[in-house]
Amino acid sequence: MPDPVLRRSSGPRIMADGEPVYIVRSGQRFVGTHASDVGNGLFVFRDPVSNVRIEDIAVTGGYRVIENGAISRDARADCVGLHVRGARATGLTRSFARIRYNSHHGVFEDVHASGIRTTGAHDLPVGIAFMGEAHDFRLERCTMRGFCWQRGEKRYWNGDGFSSERGNARLIFRKCAAWDNSDGGFDLKSTETLLDDCVSGRNARNYRLWSSIHATRLTSIEPRKTGGIGDTVHFMLMGAKSPGAEPPVIRIDHLVVRSTTGYPIFDVHDGPVRLVIGTHDIQVPKGTPLVRRQGKAGVAGGIQFAGAPPRL
Repeated sequence: MPDPVLRRSSGPRIMADGEPVYIVRSGQRFVGTHASDVGNGLFVFRDPVSNVRIEDIAVTGGYRVIENGAISRDARADCVGLHVRGARATGLTRSFARIRYNSHHGVFEDVHASGIRTTGAHDLPVGIAFMGEAHDFRLERCTMRGFCWQRGEKRYWNGDGFSSERGNARLIFRKCAAWDNSDGGFDLKSTETLLDDCVSGRNARNYRLWSSIHATRLTSIEPRKTGGIGDTVHFMLMGAKSPGAEPPVIRIDHLVVRSTTGYPIFDVHDGPVRLVIGTHDIQVPKGTPLVRRQGKAGVAGGIQFAGAPPRL
């Protein structure tokens, strides 16, 4: 039998003192938890679990809210059917959630988290990170803000709002937003990814896309460098490196771009990409580059617009 629902009139209030709190088991439901100074996981998945619900939580300060980490390197901690609904977290040094292994068919709804500038040697900050073979997750109305990694001015300042790795698949981001992160707002390597009416603003690279994606309405606002080396652009597109490899296809049904600076809209690296854009609403300074090609990279066949291309 699963553990009972953890419910009180205002939910449990926890001072974590920098330590993990709940080792989660299948079928548990956590409602109304308020915590501060959490360590590597207010909620920790050490073993395979299923059908866990986390609702209406608030976290103030700490390292990470949801950690998906097995007890040893040879073990797994797949999480199936995770549902996170209604969460606010502030002052995080590493992330809101890290989802790994063969975790699948999960949902994040109405999750809003903000980070603080961190200087740890290995603590790359990411709001919500997918790794391993995690697949079939849906994120709706989630906002990740201020995940920044301060390093030397001659080093790369990473720090993303949302990220996924190769091996991840079928992720849906619906009405999600990423603001004020030191690298990518959305830094995505997953396959079969859908961005549905998402916004990214004031990140060094509002969107960094490594594989084919489909977007409905996609908005990029005022990219901004926080520090370190690296380009500042609206969209950084990572093309096919291997000779003869099929270029990734970036398909955007409606593109919205707003900027008062002349940072390039599309910056293409490594190799060719295909870029298909339906309607567009672009308001940038005159002379802003539509496409900047790095080395042998480029847009195969040129950008395919459904109508007239923008005049920049």
